[in-house]
Amino acid sequence: MKYYRYLYTSDSIKKIEKYKLKLNTHNGFTSMYVILLSDNNDMLEIMNSIYLKLKYYRKHPKIVIGITKTYDEALDIVINIINESIEKTGSPNVKEYLKLRAKTRDFTI
Repeated sequence: MKYYRYLYTSDSIKKIEKYKLKLNTHNGFTSMYVILLSDNNDMLEIMNSIYLKLKYYRKHPKIVIGITKTYDEALDIVINIINESIEKTGSPNVKEYLKLRAKTRDFTI
């Protein structure tokens, strides 16, 4: 698994390293959702962590942008990311916004 430098998490996630370990060992929680960077476009994907156990995702790891316990929390984070992108860059291009945020240290939210 690859993780975004400034990983988004919901308030219900207390020990992020515990969740990362579960994802890395493919022993994920069934009630955990991940926000992934899409390969094809500048969108984000929300997926139950149980799907990351599939052989495809082991051979083709995705970049995890966020981790939440519920689907609704994941939706809230995606909406916040898109709003931040529009506010900071003037565009809903999420990939470019996340790259810019990761490269620039003083790029604060």
